[in-house]
Amino acid sequence: MSSRDRVASGDLNGVRMVRISLFWRTFLLVCTLVLLSLSVAGGAAKLLDSTPPEQRLAWEISSVVNLTRSALVSSQAERRAALLDDLVRAEGVRIALLEPNDELEPLPGSADASLLANALDRLLGDATRLAGKLNGEPGLWVSFNIDDDQYWLGMRLERWTRQAGPPWWLVAALTLVVGMLGALLISRLVNRPLARLAAGLGRVAAGQPGPELAETGPSELAELNRHFNLMSRELASLESDRAVALAGISHDIRTPLTRLRMEIELSGLGESERESMSADIERIDRIVAKFVEYARSASAESNSPRIELVDVGSLLEDLRNGYLGRLGDEHSSVDLQISPGLQWRGDPLDLLRVLANLLENAIRHGHRDDEPAQITIKASRSAAPLIGTSALQIEVLDEGPGVPVQERERLLRPFTRLQTERNEQGGSGLGLAIVQRIAQRYRGSCSLENRAQAGLCARVWLPDAQGR
Repeated sequence: MSSRDRVASGDLNGVRMVRISLFWRTFLLVCTLVLLSLSVAGGAAKLLDSTPPEQRLAWEISSVVNLTRSALVSSQAERRAALLDDLVRAEGVRIALLEPNDELEPLPGSADASLLANALDRLLGDATRLAGKLNGEPGLWVSFNIDDDQYWLGMRLERWTRQAGPPWWLVAALTLVVGMLGALLISRLVNRPLARLAAGLGRVAAGQPGPELAETGPSELAELNRHFNLMSRELASLESDRAVALAGISHDIRTPLTRLRMEIELSGLGESERESMSADIERIDRIVAKFVEYARSASAESNSPRIELVDVGSLLEDLRNGYLGRLGDEHSSVDLQISPGLQWRGDPLDLLRVLANLLENAIRHGHRDDEPAQITIKASRSAAPLIGTSALQIEVLDEGPGVPVQERERLLRPFTRLQTERNEQGGSGLGLAIVQRIAQRYRGSCSLENRAQAGLCARVWLPDAQGR
């Protein structure tokens, strides 16, 4: 795994680092703020009002009972009926005689009702009784006595229900849920433009044209998107100009090369001189062809490939037969190990470019001295690194001298070659760069590693193309 892959996966110097995306970081920060606010608000409420609601209601009921008792005792007998009517009409307070056979039902919320009953016992006496229904009539019924007579004082039940209400933890839970939903919405709104920018940068890094981002919204994000759009347009223009330049150069070079071939054939040079000069011309022609292929891999056509279901086995068979037919069995052997029925969804031309460059690189460099190249190509399905999706995995193994560890990542860059015996036959230094660029376009990757016994393993992951 390259250093860039280790950083992307959070594995650096053997230490596994867990990274949190901006979305979840914002969400957790807002949730923490909500929790702290709830804690502070709850602590402040408890500090400012330390009296339990049951105690406050007991004081209120005690005041009503005492006032009613005083009014009934001090009023004239003929006016008591009118006083009772006024209490019912104005305050919803009713008075009834306490009978031994009264049918009582307790107040809802047994725990809180018990606390209220204890508080009333302390205020009105131990004989105070409390009920939620009296003979089927709902209300907040409290017993009291006037001299030796016992009565019921009934108030609206809302006095109790509004004091008891839902438990504090239910209110806190509902507040927390609402706060988290709000945090989720805020995090999404904050993260969305940055997520689009990150996706756009990923496309540009993979060699694809960047999307046009909206230059609206907050001033900082609008300015950032404006610079991204300008950069994307400049890069697209640069790629186009480079492709046109390379194509023009290749055309201008191949024309005199063709003329040189004809002049060599018509000249009176000896056989060895003609073969040497023809080999040099063929080498120049191959390098020019690589320039054109590299330019084509970054062109607009390559960034919008046709998507087909490719039979990997048939494509590899045709490619191997074509190379062996051209080189001959004495120069190399290619062994294919392909999973049965292996298929890949993408542009067949892209897959052919990847396989051809890997195979050509192995044939040219994957042998020792004058021995023929012994090459094995493995193709199967595997999970691509970092993204974890199912991908076509291609491994091209040779028996050459391999490459130094410090040179593996550098060899995937354009115009890079080794200054060792693997480079004696020359080359343009673009073959592996073309493979890397095509792999990145499909969100895949390419890596090099030395085999345990001898040789090099070039491994490529190509995820299936997504609909464009």
